[in-house]
Amino acid sequence: MRIALVMLFWIVASPQDPIAGWLLFERSVRDQTIPKEAAKKQFPSLFKALKDFCGKHPFDKNASWVFPVQGYGIRDMGTGGFNPDARYGSSPIKGYDFFDGNRHGGHPAYDIFIHDRNQDTLDDGSGMPVAILAPVDLLILSVEKDWQPNSGIRGGRYIWALDPLQDRIFYFAHLNEVRTSGGAFCRAGSIIGAVGRTGMNAAPARSPTHLHFMVLAVKGNALIPLDYRPYLRK
Repeated sequence: MRIALVMLFWIVASPQDPIAGWLLFERSVRDQTIPKEAAKKQFPSLFKALKDFCGKHPFDKNASWVFPVQGYGIRDMGTGGFNPDARYGSSPIKGYDFFDGNRHGGHPAYDIFIHDRNQDTLDDGSGMPVAILAPVDLLILSVEKDWQPNSGIRGGRYIWALDPLQDRIFYFAHLNEVRTSGGAFCRAGSIIGAVGRTGMNAAPARSPTHLHFMVLAVKGNALIPLDYRPYLRK
């Protein structure tokens, strides 16, 4: 509890570096070293600081969404994958809540599958890694590059990013490679990573190679899963 309170104080006391604040906040929520209610109370001020930080970048208000997996399309998205209210996997929790961290329930995302029958994370046709693209202009908030097979982190190597124009937080999980870093401004269509098989449930052979792609709409201290499929259809 003392560690969590020190973390919380550091976040509040350091608005001049909201990227560092988000990294500490995201990790403490993920690993549940901060009480859930304390995290919810802290989130709005941190989110405001992040939006203010975005003001120095030229976000495009009129850009259309780019499909986030290069060379693939909406037909490669898992049908029925977006189910945020379900009981999912090994989680004891029914339904998704960001503040449940690594224990969260539900499946608040779509999985986008690539052609990888031998599970080497390379496209069967090209023999090359499959790039993950920024769907819209994004500020990269934090990344996880150091996942190892014995880790209990469900997302494996992942990226959190922000669209400040629409108050949406993006999450890309199970990456083989992360090609960006916290604080980077990424134009829509730019490469931010490569599809992989990292994460507690994505690494085993029973799982087809895919990108787990989630978007959360921010409403006060609530992060609500967004069914973004209509944006990709356009």
